[in-house]
Amino acid sequence: MPTSFPRRGIQKQGPRVPPLAGEMSEGQRGPRAQEIPTMKITAFDITHMKRGRSILQIRTDKGITGLAEADGHLFEAFLRDTIEPLLIGEDPRQIDRHWETLYLGSQKQIPRESKLRPQIVGAVDIALWDILGKDAGLPCHALMGGAARFDIPLYWSVGSGWKKTPDQMLDDVMDGWDQGYKSYKIRMDWKNYRQDANPANDLAIFKLVRDFLPNNIYLGFDANNGYSVPTAIQQGRAFEDYGRIDHFEEPLPQYDLPGLRQVTDALDVAISTGEQDQDRWRFRDIIQIGNPDILQPDILNAGGPSEILKIYELATTHNKPIMPHSPNAGINSIASIHCYSSIKNAIRPHEFSTEFAPPLDDIAELYGEHIIPHNGTITLTDKPGLGID
Repeated sequence: MPTSFPRRGIQKQGPRVPPLAGEMSEGQRGPRAQEIPTMKITAFDITHMKRGRSILQIRTDKGITGLAEADGHLFEAFLRDTIEPLLIGEDPRQIDRHWETLYLGSQKQIPRESKLRPQIVGAVDIALWDILGKDAGLPCHALMGGAARFDIPLYWSVGSGWKKTPDQMLDDVMDGWDQGYKSYKIRMDWKNYRQDANPANDLAIFKLVRDFLPNNIYLGFDANNGYSVPTAIQQGRAFEDYGRIDHFEEPLPQYDLPGLRQVTDALDVAISTGEQDQDRWRFRDIIQIGNPDILQPDILNAGGPSEILKIYELATTHNKPIMPHSPNAGINSIASIHCYSSIKNAIRPHEFSTEFAPPLDDIAELYGEHIIPHNGTITLTDKPGLGID
């Protein structure tokens, strides 16, 4: 018969759980070992500049300020009612959490719905990465896994081909040639509402520029969503027959992914797209449905560095080359280059254009000489954050 014991006076204890490997016991932990120095966002400032661009400054209680460029009027429409109530008082270094709050929505009771456009989220995200790097005393590329290269080749991007003669477009290309660029892209800027408007002039522009450039010089052609499927295939074959073409960008409206697959399958030239598209889920669909040869995410349209790095990983997983869209000169372009430098197999040139930015002398005065390309190359700095004071 089993012996019974009185329960009174006996304290029930749970099993003693040993610490996990590498984990400190209570006795080993110092009295303040788990405390992390705090930082809080204190203010958002917008400074309007020329050409509709504005500088966003996110200020913190540690005196660190993060910088980005934004569409000032669009950004301000959401700043007071949505962004400030969500982020003032928050730690700016919790970047992924803030990205999800702004892009996917928040349960916080605020006057407006918090699912914001990727361009707005992207500007905040760039400034937060700048803060993260400055706080760590490291350049952003070091926090993104490390730069695979510090000298980033650029391609000279010129546009408005729809309203130019071939000679006028060639003049714009020659401006880049005189500055030492070794890669080029000519943009027609047709957009969706001018479908198949003047493919003959587009082809004439391509031929004249190709004749001017040596055959070892990179040349891409951007239809800017201007063609139907049959015209895109016809144009692509004409390019291939005439001479070297390195990529054929956005041949169709960006929403026509089944048509994009038709064009990609029909041509040998590399088909590229993605500049107008947002987030990793859209790029998943682009890969699965459209299957372009090259992906071209834009750092603002995609939702900032946090999201574009995820898109880069997706591209690498599917063996898709990357060639970022960034037709600007300034803070956001530098942020894009920090991200691009961290991709080990990124060998194509990064976009560069002065058409949508203030004069380069003004940019150098604002941000420093290191932000200006030389002979078609930009060299990354090892200054903290984005390297801009």
